[in-house]
Amino acid sequence: MYGAQTKLGIARQAAANSWVTAPASFHGLGFLSEDLGLTKAEVISQNLIGRFDQGASYGGIAQVNGTLQFEMTPRNIGAALAALFGPADVTVSSGSVQNYTFLPDTVDFSSTLCKYPFTVYKQFSDSNSAELFYDCQFSELMVQITQGQFAKGTLTLAGGTRLSTGIGSMSVLPAASDVGRLFPWNVTSLSWGGSGLSQISDLTIHINDSVQPVYTVNGTLAPFKFTRSGFREVTVDGTFYMNDRALLNDFVNETQRQLLVTLQNTKAAVQSGYFDTLFIDIPQLKLTQLKPGASGPGEVSVKFSGRGVLDPTSSYSIQFILTNTFAGGY
Repeated sequence: MYGAQTKLGIARQAAANSWVTAPASFHGLGFLSEDLGLTKAEVISQNLIGRFDQGASYGGIAQVNGTLQFEMTPRNIGAALAALFGPADVTVSSGSVQNYTFLPDTVDFSSTLCKYPFTVYKQFSDSNSAELFYDCQFSELMVQITQGQFAKGTLTLAGGTRLSTGIGSMSVLPAASDVGRLFPWNVTSLSWGGSGLSQISDLTIHINDSVQPVYTVNGTLAPFKFTRSGFREVTVDGTFYMNDRALLNDFVNETQRQLLVTLQNTKAAVQSGYFDTLFIDIPQLKLTQLKPGASGPGEVSVKFSGRGVLDPTSSYSIQFILTNTFAGGY
């Protein structure tokens, strides 16, 4: 089998235990790598049985998990944001232009699920059947922007349930209009506290909702429910060339500022004056690590870290606004 022919798609469910089977409901995703699937632990007897051999083994905790890494496109990043945050909070349409605003969720989906449940479809090239995982809970999203590369995203799956019977082959492929519409590094612009920031060489934004499965003695190997094990964390890591002391002074003085990241692909307009755009707003970023050091005679590059703090004015720690032509809604 070839990885090049693997099909992968996700679809939001209307309710728990109600997996999706309609091909048109899936967002077909192009991806770089994935390891979404079933993991199973063992429970091994520790009884001494008069010999050197290991004792009896039974099935332990069963869990669906893994990560999905992809080069971001105007459509698949919307699907990833919906997987983490749920449906777009605001949708505005104007002709061919669609604007979606995503904000972190503030309530759990239900008493047993933290996130909106999603169905994941996965098919390898050598089979007429496929794997189907439902009630999937996506817990983390990472956006990476690095000079000389395409912008990348990574989704982390915290849990779900495998459909034991599998499912037949479906036509779940990325939309033809989205293939090749990427965000290269040179379409990114940064703003720090209202001023342009041009000396960053790489930037990673990571949202972690700390979702994890809870197991009980309920007659199954599957999770009883999902819960949040800690506060939501919005972190920023990166590298910059230190041609002034502005960031260092903000770190020393513990000054929080707004970080704005704009990725705008101007290769082709989606409508006159409009382009595929991803806008990321962290209204209050506190730098938590910034220790300049010199290594060799060349340019001084500095690693830094920061934490998104809940902004009392806007009432969010991070916001995404996506502009594309996908009229299906997220």
